[in-house]
Amino acid sequence: MTLRLLTIVFLLSVFGTAPALAQDSLYERGVAARLADDPELAASLLENWLAQHPGDVDALVQYGYALLALGRLDEARSAFESVLETAPDYTDAAQGLSLVVARRNSSDGAARGFVLVQGGLSDPQGQDNWHELGIVASLPIDRETTADVAGTWFERFGAEDAEVGVLVTHRATQDLWLRLGGSVTPSADFRPETGITAGFDARIAESTVARLDGSWQRFPLQEVWMISPGFTQYFGGGRFAASLTGRIVSAEGEDAQIGGTLRADYLPRERTRLFVGVAAGPETDLGVVRDTTSAFLGGEIPLTEDLSLLGSVAQEWRENGGNRSEARIGIKLAL
Repeated sequence: MTLRLLTIVFLLSVFGTAPALAQDSLYERGVAARLADDPELAASLLENWLAQHPGDVDALVQYGYALLALGRLDEARSAFESVLETAPDYTDAAQGLSLVVARRNSSDGAARGFVLVQGGLSDPQGQDNWHELGIVASLPIDRETTADVAGTWFERFGAEDAEVGVLVTHRATQDLWLRLGGSVTPSADFRPETGITAGFDARIAESTVARLDGSWQRFPLQEVWMISPGFTQYFGGGRFAASLTGRIVSAEGEDAQIGGTLRADYLPRERTRLFVGVAAGPETDLGVVRDTTSAFLGGEIPLTEDLSLLGSVAQEWRENGGNRSEARIGIKLAL
């Protein structure tokens, strides 16, 4: 917090706000409104101040936090980034940008829907290639709730399965997101016949988000349960993220197995992402739990204002042989 802002807070706490505001500048009145939990008034006052003083980075930071409180994430991010271009070491601006990124990523895109079409090709050693084609529609139900509806066609081992799933994400509070979903595969050969998943994201610090998911799946061979705890830490004003996710998997009549995934993301700008990661531990195939180790990388780049290209590659090594390589490519259209 800057000396200028500390001075304003001190004066307001000692003398009160009403008598002094008449003589205060638009900046001071805007800060006072933000501290009084009136971000709409704060944004209006600070916007007018910035029109007269476009180089005032302190005011631009305060404006960014007011926009953040209003949920205007794109505008808030632009404000914080403008400050950091001028003053790269401005801590409040970096923290504000980190908050924007954390909230956008934790909300699973609830503010704006999208349609994603994606295909995958796998080359398992000693078997015919696996094929996959899916579509996901992320649809905002209201300001706090989003429904992701997905349909995926799989071809493996000379057999075909078509799976349909729904995942509902609800923002319960400013820092808590809840998830509940289910899937079904009619006449399943290798995909789960039915599945249920539930979980939550919780922001436990300004730049840290904790996660916990649980799932149950009934495959043609057996039932499989999984618990996945994890967390994501944002760095560099939200431009970098590191995620660690655990997996505890248990199938009928078998001991639980433990594994995890470590992933790093680089998010230089809106709708641009590069990621790389490694994973080790239990995976399920035909409902059979087996140890695997894998490495992957990929990303997303914008093609137009509303259209993005996604892609990834991965290599998987299995404990009993049958290593597998995979490539995916997709197109994402913002609604």
